[in-house]
Amino acid sequence: MKKLLAWDTSSKVGALVAIEWGDTPSAQNVATPYRLVSEWTLNVDAAQHSERLLWGVHQMLEACAWKLSDVDFFGVGTGPGSFTGLRIGVTTARTLALTLGKPLVGVSSLAALARPVGIHYAGHPERVIVVATTDAAKGELFTLIGAARSLVDCVAKSDGDFPGIWKRGVEEQVLEPDAIVKSVKKKLSEGSGREKASYVRVGEGRTRYDAVWKTLPTDRELECGIPFIDHVQGRFLGQLCYEAIQAGLARSPLDVHPRYLRVADAEKKLLAGLLKPSPMQSPLAKKDDDSK
Repeated sequence: MKKLLAWDTSSKVGALVAIEWGDTPSAQNVATPYRLVSEWTLNVDAAQHSERLLWGVHQMLEACAWKLSDVDFFGVGTGPGSFTGLRIGVTTARTLALTLGKPLVGVSSLAALARPVGIHYAGHPERVIVVATTDAAKGELFTLIGAARSLVDCVAKSDGDFPGIWKRGVEEQVLEPDAIVKSVKKKLSEGSGREKASYVRVGEGRTRYDAVWKTLPTDRELECGIPFIDHVQGRFLGQLCYEAIQAGLARSPLDVHPRYLRVADAEKKLLAGLLKPSPMQSPLAKKDDDSK
């Protein structure tokens, strides 16, 4: 049996999952060829992922009766999301996978967030636009927008020389609420005149900027009865990681990186010349180099 251990720390609510599968799925289990072994949710409002993640990994291994060396693949949500949370989650995954000589697969955190709703509405008679948002601070939201039918096939975006699985028309961006509403309205108006489109919102961003959300047509919004849709659920993270592995997207651990979608404030200040030069960049250091 192949074993996968994966986690996502892109927001305050962390998700951990353990799944396993055989080399040859049984005829009775073709639709879901893997087995959910354990699933955990870590609420770190009162702490930090740096304090809870490895504790959670240890507890999950104990619950599965696995040793760390039994794990064949590691998986991690690569964002977008919190700078600090992503660094902790991805660095931990890279370190464990590299130390044990195991491959690592990175998947979109927003795709994992949107997956249950995407599956639920993929067979809907009308086109359903899924809007998944998480807090990006500074008046912005990390945002995924796309048709439910397309979201079912979205796992990981291509990165440099590495391929990904991503349907055209599904977008990941960091946007102000007004820009999100504008994009959703545009997608609702696309398609043939006979095909009415609706939308559904998921993620913690849907409870923020209420006045802006109300500018969307309320009669086109679907009520979602799926529970716990405001954070990544472990089982759907595991599903995406499994699909990525089957598609050949597992990589060497050091080739998996966080996806922030925007540069850090320190990088902006550096590019704008607002930071003092480091000792190695000072005129005095340059003069010393020239004299050698």
